[in-house]
Amino acid sequence: MHAALAGTLPRLLADGRLLAQFSAGPLREALVIAHPDGVPYGSVAAMLHYLEVQGVTPASQGEWVAWLHNAALNSGRTELADGLLAAGVPLPWRTTWTHWRPAGIFGRVRDDAGRVDELGVVARRAGLAVVTARDITTGKIAYPKYRYLRQEWNPRTGEPASEPIEVDASLSDDPLPWSNGRQSSGPEVPGVTFVEHTEDGWTLETPLSPAPSACPSTVTQGLFVDGHWVFAGTAGLFAVTVESAGNTVQAPYPKRPVVAAHTHLAPWPLPPSASAALHGDGMRAWLEETFGAGTCHRLTEEQLPNGLEKSAARDFLTQTGLPEIQNFLHLAITPRGESPLVEIPWPGLGRDVPRQRRARSEAPSSGPFYELGTWMYSRLLLDGTTGRLYRDTTGGSRDPVAGSSLTQFFAMVRLYDEFRRTHFPYVTDHKDAQDNLARWCEQIDPAASRAETWTLILEGYDFEDSTWDLASCGVEWI
Repeated sequence: MHAALAGTLPRLLADGRLLAQFSAGPLREALVIAHPDGVPYGSVAAMLHYLEVQGVTPASQGEWVAWLHNAALNSGRTELADGLLAAGVPLPWRTTWTHWRPAGIFGRVRDDAGRVDELGVVARRAGLAVVTARDITTGKIAYPKYRYLRQEWNPRTGEPASEPIEVDASLSDDPLPWSNGRQSSGPEVPGVTFVEHTEDGWTLETPLSPAPSACPSTVTQGLFVDGHWVFAGTAGLFAVTVESAGNTVQAPYPKRPVVAAHTHLAPWPLPPSASAALHGDGMRAWLEETFGAGTCHRLTEEQLPNGLEKSAARDFLTQTGLPEIQNFLHLAITPRGESPLVEIPWPGLGRDVPRQRRARSEAPSSGPFYELGTWMYSRLLLDGTTGRLYRDTTGGSRDPVAGSSLTQFFAMVRLYDEFRRTHFPYVTDHKDAQDNLARWCEQIDPAASRAETWTLILEGYDFEDSTWDLASCGVEWI
């Protein structure tokens, strides 16, 4: 608390040898004083915030430092992790390797193992390997295409023992020596124990030594193999060695703080790549990073109609290009042909209606309007005069889906695509990302973000397409 009042707490938190001396309760109270406007995005303070949000309530200082060390490794803070180990606090268990997604991070993380739905072990020539699988089935509502992403890992080092591959069978349908707690009819694998983690804690038929450590609810299963406990769940997998062997299983952590977390988050900054793209630096590369190389199709000046007067729209089409997108909230942008921008009348008005009468109609402007593709069963219309985008719902909607430019529209699409493809492992983690995504879109395009279409999207409407099959699965929605 003295450090918080003096304004030096952030500097002390960066020193693992000092951080290891702070017990959880007083540290959380000090963070409130140090960050009255919220803990900064991606900071050590945010790391501590999410440990509390996950319900981590350590029974000893050693257990607290063990979780601090685990969180530091998850977020890539190796210097902090080394300092925590050098502090001299005896640990009941220690993380040896991790592929667990750090909390409070927007978007995908490099080398992220992803959510683990199934856990198994298989005997290879080099020894036993841990097998993980994630259900990536798409079209679950109407026409499911059953697929599972499977990968093998070295239980001692955490190094991938195979490349991730897509298969059409779950681990429970395969004759692995051991998968999801079921022993196959094949040869028995000695020294392997599988346990499940429920709201009541670890399910153990008989006492085990060493017993698995208490874990947050995001850890759903564990496997003891080669002297390591490999834990897996909604954020990936990690392994620990138990320093003080025992067969007493601790009571489970609560799923969330009993009352409320001490701290709250400061607004997240717009991702640097998005900010740069919006300022004219690297928009094409940023879009193709997620939609695929070569998917942005530039148009030539000769392909642009004379009625497209808005210079920003012309610049986007000739310099960035329309990204070819499919199966995204039924968004289909397919810029093909010699004349990809076809002029169409505002819905309800024929082609032979004079421009002057169009201006006096229900159309948002005098147009002309050009079809770019479709979105949620409606055509996307580009207003040649204003550069705005509209959906031609019954009678036409005057609410824009892009209130200023194509740049703003595709920036919002790109950010939402990043959000929907990310496996957020925690309830609060998902909600924080969703809230900040809505705030970013409000900054990027206030008119569009407040219109009905984007409001439904940003509030989390459950669209009936395979969009949500890619997003977090197994998350407790609130």
